[in-house]
Amino acid sequence: MTTKTELRVCYVLVADGWDRHAQMMWLSATSLRLQEPEAKIVLATDGPSLESFQRAAPQLLSLVDDVVVIDTPMEEKRLRAFHLKTLFRSHIDGDLLFLDGDTLVIKPLAAVLQHDAEIGAVLDFNHNGPWFPPQLEESYLRLGWTYPLEYYFNSGVLFLRDTPAVRAFAKEWTRRWLLLVGEGMPGDQEAFVSALYAMPVSWRRLPNAMNSITIKRNYRFREARVLHFFGSPAEQQGTILEHLLKHLQATGTFDHKAYGRCLREQHPWGPGYQPWQLWRSRNYVRAAGLKAWKVLTRR
Repeated sequence: MTTKTELRVCYVLVADGWDRHAQMMWLSATSLRLQEPEAKIVLATDGPSLESFQRAAPQLLSLVDDVVVIDTPMEEKRLRAFHLKTLFRSHIDGDLLFLDGDTLVIKPLAAVLQHDAEIGAVLDFNHNGPWFPPQLEESYLRLGWTYPLEYYFNSGVLFLRDTPAVRAFAKEWTRRWLLLVGEGMPGDQEAFVSALYAMPVSWRRLPNAMNSITIKRNYRFREARVLHFFGSPAEQQGTILEHLLKHLQATGTFDHKAYGRCLREQHPWGPGYQPWQLWRSRNYVRAAGLKAWKVLTRR
């Protein structure tokens, strides 16, 4: 069983120096340090990215405990990142919690990982029950894979034990991902779910709190432990992550005040938030109060 002192967290990052993706990972890892100060952070990256970090992002490297370089023949940066995500389990020893870089940790995590399964994953889009994307049917069936499966998991937060079964699963994940690349579907998540059901490995659903996707349905901040924002600027607009990024770019520091305010007020929005944003994150009382204040001050 994993204990708090044994928590090891892995990030996968393919980036050009101190670019937006590196900055997001730095923010995520910093928030992790605030909630799990004893966690060991491992960065899985490729050779060109590491060279760029050494030149332009020493603050990122100083935040992690270990760096593992993994080779990939993929030329496109996005494909290299997806490939490394399927490969890291085979290159790093020990049980691992994987986090996407576009996440923020807002509560301790280690206790949630106390289970006997070899893999832990969270349902995608904050679903609470069976659902599987219809757009995967054609590719899955053409490749001879089972469709539909019961659950569709998000690969942004994963707990992977270091067992022979999990390492065999990881190889199958890579194999299926390469097949999907040939189908024009390069995302790692579609291959992850298929491999999970195909391989003899034990798994369990982690609570939605471990991967609360802020822009999708059924989002609840009060139960959240990990906020997942998705990576594009448009999808992050108005969120605390967008604010933290802008603050980091302007000052080179983490805005502890804004981060702490969100935790106290229980919402994922940056300063200057609007009533509709609070309502969307189910912060109904605060939303109504802010709306009333805005009406009164306009008189």
